[in-house]
Amino acid sequence: MEASQGGSERDKSGQSASPITVVSNFWRDFDLEKEKSILDEQGLRIAENQENSQKNRRKLAESTRDFKKASAEEKLSLFNSLLKGYQEEVDNLTKRAKFGENAFLNIYQKLYEAPDPYQALASVAEQDQKLSELESENRKMKVELEEFRTEAAHLKNQQATIRRLEERNRQLELQMEEKVKEIVEINKRSLAEENQKTLEVLKEREQLLQDQLRQAKESVSTMQKLHELAQSQLFEIRAQSEEDRAAKQSEVSLLMDEVERAQTRLLTLEREKELLRSQVQSADEETGAKRSENLDSTSILENSLSAKEKMVSELNMELHNVETQLSNEREQHINEIKKLNAIINDKRSLLNIHKTYKTTKLGFKNNPINPFWPNHLTQTLQQPTPKWHADPITPAI
Repeated sequence: MEASQGGSERDKSGQSASPITVVSNFWRDFDLEKEKSILDEQGLRIAENQENSQKNRRKLAESTRDFKKASAEEKLSLFNSLLKGYQEEVDNLTKRAKFGENAFLNIYQKLYEAPDPYQALASVAEQDQKLSELESENRKMKVELEEFRTEAAHLKNQQATIRRLEERNRQLELQMEEKVKEIVEINKRSLAEENQKTLEVLKEREQLLQDQLRQAKESVSTMQKLHELAQSQLFEIRAQSEEDRAAKQSEVSLLMDEVERAQTRLLTLEREKELLRSQVQSADEETGAKRSENLDSTSILENSLSAKEKMVSELNMELHNVETQLSNEREQHINEIKKLNAIINDKRSLLNIHKTYKTTKLGFKNNPINPFWPNHLTQTLQQPTPKWHADPITPAI
């Protein structure tokens, strides 16, 4: 009945408390040091009883041998003392057996209620293993945190490089604008000087041709007047005398030849004038072409300048995108570092609690992993360890 009652009480206590708590409470109440001192005293007494029993048995053996060797009359006198010795030894053995049985039953009754320490020891061993895993994981997280810090410093260096590149880009833009303006100004001055020289040469050539044309016209006018005069003289000569006609005819022929030569010269001058006009027109067209080339060159330069400005705008936009991306990466890394710090703090709390457990051997119930861990730390431990990847970011410049 007592054993069944003790078993039912153990079942109830086992259902209401964890194995570690039951084992801890039992051995706390058991007071092992006190029981060890009691067992030491009992052991010494048992050893003393054994030694006394050995001595008494040797005495009885000697008395028995003496009794066997004695004569019949002596046996009668020795029998009472021998019987008394055996009775005393039987009483001593009875007391010795009773003392040993009482000591055994006493320790048996106390140990009978002792819970099986295997589950508690297995749980402690499991917690030690988990603690080792947590420490290893904590070291890994510290290494990852240091890597993230190094990467964050590298990102700061990249931002400084981007700022230097932006400043260099602005300087190049200013230099490009100044150089384009200088080239355009030089081309304008060179083209204006060349056009001025060409116009001066053409004006001089036109003035010379106009002078020659004026002289040719004057010569033609003179020849026409001479021709008219010769005609009038010829008519007068014909009227005056037929004799003079032959002489005058030769003179008229000469004059006609001179007139033909003058007309030929006039036609030549006219053709030369037309040629001069065509040359002037060609010169004007060439001047217009040069002006068009100048305009084309200016347009090309302007187009080049526009292309450069567009390229600079694209670079600025790309730099802005890189800055935005760097800002997002920085915020992401900061959030990841905060998460890692929170996980490390939770792990550190778990380590401290486990160290407290190993010292006090105390716990709480309703926690399948460790009975004295808070629920939120248990959930943190059950969650898989996040794998943080640094994704090195490279800027497109």
